[in-house]
Amino acid sequence: MRPAFHHELAAARVADLHHQAARERAAKAAIRDRRPRPHQRTGSVTGHTVTGLARRVLTLAGGRGPSPAR
Repeated sequence: MRPAFHHELAAARVADLHHQAARERAAKAAIRDRRPRPHQRTGSVTGHTVTGLARRVLTLAGGRGPSPAR
């Protein structure tokens, strides 16, 4: 076979692989969109809010913050 023909075959194969990968990405995205979304937890957010409020109260009251662990 001529080298130019090998180049054309390789280019066609690469294009086919790109097309196949794009179809797989689209299929995975469709499956992912059909799944129900998990509910986000709010417990960690309230914990951060309480900690922030406690620090502000201690600062306004003139108290000292918790000492670092030794």
